[in-house]
Amino acid sequence: MSTNALPLRKDVPVNETWDMSLLFPTQEAFIEALEQMDKKVDAFAKEYKGKLTSSSLLTNALRDLNVIDAELSPLIHYGTLPITVDAGDEQAAINESKIYELFETVGAKLAFVDLEIGQIDPSIVAESLESYPEAKPFIAKIMRFKDHQLDQTSESLLASLHSNLFSFSQSYDATKFQDLTFESFEVDGVVYPNSYVLFENEYEFHANTDIRHKAWESFHKTLSKYQYTTANNYINQVKLEKKIATLRGFDSVIDYLLSDQQVTREAFDRQLDVIMSEFAPVMRRYVKLIQEKYDLPTLSIKDVKLSLSDDQKKISIEDAKTMLTDAFQLLGDDYVAVINRAFDERWIDFPKNTGKSTGGFCASVYDGPSYILLSWTNLMSEVLVLAHELGHAGHFQNAYKHNDAIVPEASLYFIEAPSTCNEVVMCQYLLSKTDDKAVQKGLISEFISRTYFHNMVTHLLEAYFQREVYTRIDQKEHLNAAKLNQIFKETLEKFWGPEVEISSGAELTWMRQPHYYMGLYSYTYSAGLTIGTQVGLKLLKDPDKYAKAWLEILSKNGSLDPISLAKGVDVDMTNDLALKSTIAYVNSLIDQLES
Repeated sequence: MSTNALPLRKDVPVNETWDMSLLFPTQEAFIEALEQMDKKVDAFAKEYKGKLTSSSLLTNALRDLNVIDAELSPLIHYGTLPITVDAGDEQAAINESKIYELFETVGAKLAFVDLEIGQIDPSIVAESLESYPEAKPFIAKIMRFKDHQLDQTSESLLASLHSNLFSFSQSYDATKFQDLTFESFEVDGVVYPNSYVLFENEYEFHANTDIRHKAWESFHKTLSKYQYTTANNYINQVKLEKKIATLRGFDSVIDYLLSDQQVTREAFDRQLDVIMSEFAPVMRRYVKLIQEKYDLPTLSIKDVKLSLSDDQKKISIEDAKTMLTDAFQLLGDDYVAVINRAFDERWIDFPKNTGKSTGGFCASVYDGPSYILLSWTNLMSEVLVLAHELGHAGHFQNAYKHNDAIVPEASLYFIEAPSTCNEVVMCQYLLSKTDDKAVQKGLISEFISRTYFHNMVTHLLEAYFQREVYTRIDQKEHLNAAKLNQIFKETLEKFWGPEVEISSGAELTWMRQPHYYMGLYSYTYSAGLTIGTQVGLKLLKDPDKYAKAWLEILSKNGSLDPISLAKGVDVDMTNDLALKSTIAYVNSLIDQLES
């Protein structure tokens, strides 16, 4: 007897998939828009390169650049999103390659913009901004980075080689979603297929110990075969980042990657070190409850994602929509309208299918849809995932509505705050709907598991490992698969202590993270959750005051630095108090589970 494998993409219900035709009705329309963009960029370079010598020309250039940025957004998303739901789609792969070619073309031809603006007389820039004040955040970003700019030839060359230099992420995805095939495993006469999606969305949480452990063995047996290829790929990514950091005048690759986020090294280190020292003991308490519930003689890393909830009822997509629109009424009609549009206009891709990316994300198009990828499980944990991704949608729908396309996105340090805030609001809403203590405990356990375990444990472990890797690269230390395995295992041992056995295969967990190809992204989940928790609790305590303040902050996009964005809702991220308050909040939730 065998369980069903995942369906092919062509066999999933179309009404549960996202609708790319909202961007371009046909492939032909997409190709035509690509060709027009190429001409528009050529015309822009011809019009302005070497000529930004007056405020009027600069203003015109900025306005024209804004149009280019706005029109690039749907092109980029149409060309790159379909491959994430079906890695075997040949047309999607072709379109993705066209977008990478476009990146190179646009980057090389427009490299002069930042360089010339950085060298213009400040009085000309100031006069231009009087005519076009919406471009102030764009200019401010150029000025922050101008001392690290290379000459125009070098910048153009780097831009033209971008897709070749930064191809490691594509190689990682190809290995992960196309090369890796996992052996099936058998439990009690039933044969179970295995895959990235099945393991990370189902088997890791499976209540049957034999299924959970055999899935682990099958999964990590395959990972181990690709550890050297994956390590080589990742190490080359890190070495490239180090070389670019050095080229741009940074002593440390970490400082280089933080510079774009407008975050200090002190804030980065504080986030990692406080969580490791003060949140780890809290989560050891949590997993001890798992051991007790399942009567496990030994608690291993294979078991820490088990649910403490007995309520595994199925939740339909329609029921999830009702819950979400009700929960976020406190943020007003416009915010709820975004949620309704996401469902009604098919912004969300729900199905689990072969070749689909794992996890979830939200990608927002300027003046267009916010596309959300999920692998819907019909469980409460997935409702929290959807609330999280809709937080990103609500953020960028608001930000794009109030800012020109030329305005940079908010810092990565802040990006996860709107999404994690939504998880806090959603869970507290669900708790308010029942007086049943057992149900409440189940919801709290799902909340801790999905929100805090995922964002402040899983991503913290990634970030802690990542910092060590970058530190060793800064020190010119040789790295290989064995050392990466050692670093990750030691990170796990430090976090979990003697309470959790670190099973064979756990050292390969670094192989599962796409975040390592996105700079210093992993740590920002805990930073965002720190802000998000504090804002979520403020919204619930005083919705009239903080709903308005929060929506105002969400409208700012990158016009403010992340510390100022947090300050706008009375959250101080210049010290560790907000983080420690968040840890204390989780501790109080565990108190409720233990009562």
